[in-house]
Amino acid sequence: MNDISNQRNDLPILETGRLILRMFEPGDLDETDLLFNDSEAQKYLVPQNKRTREELKSFIENRIKRWNEIGFGLWCVTEKNVGKMIGYCGFQYFDKTTDIEIVFGFLPQFWGKGFATESAAACIKFGFENLGFKKIYAATDPHNIASRCVLEKINMKFVSKETYYGIELVTYSISTDKNQPESPDS
Repeated sequence: MNDISNQRNDLPILETGRLILRMFEPGDLDETDLLFNDSEAQKYLVPQNKRTREELKSFIENRIKRWNEIGFGLWCVTEKNVGKMIGYCGFQYFDKTTDIEIVFGFLPQFWGKGFATESAAACIKFGFENLGFKKIYAATDPHNIASRCVLEKINMKFVSKETYYGIELVTYSISTDKNQPESPDS
C-alpha cells in the first residue's frame, strides 16, 4: 500500500516498502549527472545525449515547475534507508501526443533489485487513483528486456512496435478499461 503526502506546493510524495518518490532537489545534481551521463545508464534511454551540469541544474529546477504547470511529472526515486537519488520515475506526454507515458531510469548499480517495478507500480496506481488517468502508455527499446519485464510485471500489455521519438520502440499500455490495448492517439 502506498502512502501519499505532500511536499512543497502540495506536490505529491509516494512511499512504497523500500522507496520514497519525491520532487527533485538541488542536492540531486551529482546523481542526476551520473544517470544522464553514464553510457551504461543511457544505453536505452531516449534521448541519449550527454548533458552539461548547467543543463542538469535546469532539468532539476524544471521538474517542480512542470508539476505546477501540467499537474504531473517525474519523481526523484530514493531508497528509504539511504535517502540519495537512485533514479527517476513518473509521467510525461507521449511523443507529440496528449497521451500519458510512464518513464523510468535508474543508476546501473540499482538495476535488478526490483526498484523500477516498485516505483512504476506506485506511479501507475497514483496516476489512475489521484490524477484521473484512464490509460497510460510506455515505450522502450525492443532490446531492453529488463524494462519490458518491468512493464509486464506492472500489468502493462504489449501494443505495437512503431517509430516514436525518431526511433523504433515497443509500446505497452495499461488502462482502467479492460478492453485494451490500442496505439497512442489512435
